[in-house]
Amino acid sequence: MRTAKFNQWKNTASAIGWFKSLKNKQHLSFICFDIEEFYPSISQDLLNKALDFASTYDNITMDERNIIIHAKKSTLIHKRQPWQKKGDTTFDVTMGSYDGAETCDLVGSFLLSQLQDLNINVGLYRDDGLATTNTTPRDTENIKKEICRIFNRNGLRITIEANKKIISFLDVTFNLNNSTYQPYTKPNTTLQYVHRESNHPPITTKNIPAGINKRLSSLSSDKASFDKAAPPYQKALDEGGYQYTLHYEPTTTAKRKNRQRSNILWYNPPFSKNVSTNIGHKFLSLIDKHFPKDHSLRKIFNRNTIKITYSCMNNTKQVIDNHNKRILHSSHSSYTKDNKDGTGTNKTCNCRQKNNCPLNGNCLQSSVVYQATVARNDNNTSETYIGLTETDFKTRHRNHTASFRHAKHKNSTELSKHS
Repeated sequence: MRTAKFNQWKNTASAIGWFKSLKNKQHLSFICFDIEEFYPSISQDLLNKALDFASTYDNITMDERNIIIHAKKSTLIHKRQPWQKKGDTTFDVTMGSYDGAETCDLVGSFLLSQLQDLNINVGLYRDDGLATTNTTPRDTENIKKEICRIFNRNGLRITIEANKKIISFLDVTFNLNNSTYQPYTKPNTTLQYVHRESNHPPITTKNIPAGINKRLSSLSSDKASFDKAAPPYQKALDEGGYQYTLHYEPTTTAKRKNRQRSNILWYNPPFSKNVSTNIGHKFLSLIDKHFPKDHSLRKIFNRNTIKITYSCMNNTKQVIDNHNKRILHSSHSSYTKDNKDGTGTNKTCNCRQKNNCPLNGNCLQSSVVYQATVARNDNNTSETYIGLTETDFKTRHRNHTASFRHAKHKNSTELSKHS
């Protein structure tokens, strides 16, 4: 079985490793491109071509091909109505799924195979591509046009720029002039971290500063690049209440041990600082108590196979927002259920003569508190009546006027008893 040696990066670290391996960086220039709407633009014909290409490196049976194609048949349901892509087809590479990511990598390998004949050193991360070349600016522009033609032949559109010495790729900025790289954040981005006093597990807030420091160090080629990128991150940490000073720590490439992963059962109780009981300790104590060493299920239920990690609860703002959304959605649904006209818009009044509306154009409003003044003719006095209705106000107003006009309804409402 042959192996395709293409630059398909899995993360930023692998892209940085590629950049470090470049020789004579001062004589190179960047070509950066982005595939527009990569996932939904992958057609069945393009996937079949990619599978044909993959078949030259590994054996793919017809059953496996059929399963791969069949897995792309998906349907989107919105408001009980099925949506389909243009062309009346159910073929679609969905985003967010493992199958979609694997398909993206497969098609990416096929595309990289067509770029290998160009005078470039190219790599791809999902839909983001980056290449270097040592050709003249004019030849680089010709290479740029050829890249566009290759993607166009495969039914894909790209945005591309060439002859760049400094480029931002993923979350790092590469500089060919001085062979450096540093962290990149999008313009006008506001950095904000969980506050140190927030209702989160202590281990979470404790590791936030160290995690940020490690990430910035891994994305920086040297101390100067780190110090240049660190100020906004340091400011965000200070605003979060952390007493931590960011400092450059060169990354060490330690060989990762391939440990055999065993089946782990995770217990995720919600964390709250208001709970004084050590839930984790109590839980693990119960494991030791009910599954002692001589228990038949000890091999399955023990401290090595059962782990505990806390989950974060919603903060007060989220709780209030969710409560308000639930209440507003409920009242809006009940309101729109009874108050929609033929156009589907919400009606606030259905009076024939708008000038005579009892509530100034809002007579269909529900849950209304109202006040009425009753003037008596026998002793020239007046009384005040306050009422509440959950239905729309016009219905209540109609009931009141009916109780005034018809003697048989005289005692049907509290207001009519004052007459």
